Amino acid sequence: MPGGGEGQFSYAALCQDGRPLASVVARRTRQYPMDFGRASTFVETVDEPGVVEPAVRLLTTLRFTGLVEVEFKQDPRDGRYKLLDVNPRIWGWISLCGRAGVDFPYLLWLLMRGDAIPEMHGALGVKWMRLSTDLPIAVQEMMRGRLSLLTYARSFRGPHESTIFAPDDPLPGLLELPLMAYLIGRRWFRGSGI
Repeated sequence: MPGGGEGQFSYAALCQDGRPLASVVARRTRQYPMDFGRASTFVETVDEPGVVEPAVRLLTTLRFTGLVEVEFKQDPRDGRYKLLDVNPRIWGWISLCGRAGVDFPYLLWLLMRGDAIPEMHGALGVKWMRLSTDLPIAVQEMMRGRLSLLTYARSFRGPHESTIFAPDDPLPGLLELPLMAYLIGRRWFRGSGI
């Protein structure tokens, strides 16, 4: 299916007997590699009703209980959302959900204890980025003319959840800097034929 991450959406939920108790809808805007992602690099919460209805219908039919991420891609040829994957496990950008007001690990713990969970939905416009993989992808997309510097700069505005860096524990984030330098250098040397 043509198109990159800008057309890839996820419906993440905690369900009980097929009924979503808490949910977040996100666009996986950038990923690595961009056209066929193995891992998300920039994800943002969005309002995309076109993925909610089919995801809820599927989960209801399965009478699914637990955490799940249902992935879709919008086909640019007909505008329809096509099911890509159903992940009944924790996904890489789950910390985004907590920042958006839906703390899935805590809610799962409540569900396992048998406590009542009020229905909740994630806030819109919250962003998650793994800078060490997103920056090289963004540079690549800019060189291809598919991403502007201004659009990339806007990725840093608004509520934002980092994948690695935390003010109360900065060491993992600082250790990510050499990894980022290595990844950028490797791509540069590969691209220059050295």
